[in-house]
Amino acid sequence: MDYEQLIADVGIQNLQLFIGLSMGLVFGVGAALSQFCLRKLVLELLVLKFSSASYTWLLGLSAALLFTQLLLQGDASDISEAQVIRGEASLSGPIIGGLMFGFGMMLSRGCASRQIIVLASGNLRPLLTLFAFALSAQLAYGGQLVPFRRAIQDLWRLDQTASQLIGWLPLSQSHYVLIALAITTTCGVVLIKGRAWPQLLGATIVGLAVALGWFATSFVAYHSFNSILPQSITFSAPAAQSVISVMSLDAPFIRLGAGILLGCLVGSLLVTFVRQDFHLQGFTSQSPMGRYLLAGMLMGVGSVLANGCSVGAGLSGTAIMATSSIVTLICIIIGGLVSARSVSYTHLTLPTTPYV
Repeated sequence: MDYEQLIADVGIQNLQLFIGLSMGLVFGVGAALSQFCLRKLVLELLVLKFSSASYTWLLGLSAALLFTQLLLQGDASDISEAQVIRGEASLSGPIIGGLMFGFGMMLSRGCASRQIIVLASGNLRPLLTLFAFALSAQLAYGGQLVPFRRAIQDLWRLDQTASQLIGWLPLSQSHYVLIALAITTTCGVVLIKGRAWPQLLGATIVGLAVALGWFATSFVAYHSFNSILPQSITFSAPAAQSVISVMSLDAPFIRLGAGILLGCLVGSLLVTFVRQDFHLQGFTSQSPMGRYLLAGMLMGVGSVLANGCSVGAGLSGTAIMATSSIVTLICIIIGGLVSARSVSYTHLTLPTTPYV
């Protein structure tokens, strides 16, 4: 089949929108079905008592790593031009940005993707956090905070040969596949024993969505002379780009990012309506609006500094073993732990009936 001609006939912009909608929809279904949330893992790390929430998140991460590495090992995808592993990757940005994101994630009861899923259930409070997240991400991505972002990111950069762990650790791609398979199997067995079927299915779907993103974008990039860069699910860049598109009629409409955001919302809505779990909730006099705004700003600026959020770096970037993404994920968790230890939360619920 002449894929180049097919892509030309469909149109690269239309194809980007379709890919974004597809992987966003799959991710939204999986995340809503499993109640996928990194914040819950952080809370359970505090007391070292792990319920299905922690195993669900770890299963999603390991499944994303497993499926993506299998694609790469079988030469089904080429991610060599992916932005996160091109050039001299920053480490100072992921460290500082990851800590900021982790702190904001705890303040807002969830990361940006989680806010979309909660919004789909009828809770309107995430709108405030998402607005602050998108606006602050745009300021750091292409606005007044660009000099600040560049100064932070330039503090410590890696040589290009160290942009992927595969490049400097004495482990081959097969080793990462085996490690991911072991973690996936372990988490799957724990969830099966706990009869957590929605979590098992949903987390697996989340991992598939990440691999789908890498496969689809790298396929189109290969057959369209790199008209798009290989990438997978993320929320920081699409949020920033959406703000630019809304604020300026002359700004280009980034269809891949818009598709991811819309697809995630639609996928989450589908699960909510199937479960008949839609309940409209608004702000109350006790709603900590200042906290939600601050959380959104911390996550927005932090995710751009780190070149990814808990999904963009934590799942998509880690799935291709990008060094900066792994550092970001670690720092998000550390920032979340520090936040949970230092701030008084009246709404936190720690697990009382752990699996292990």
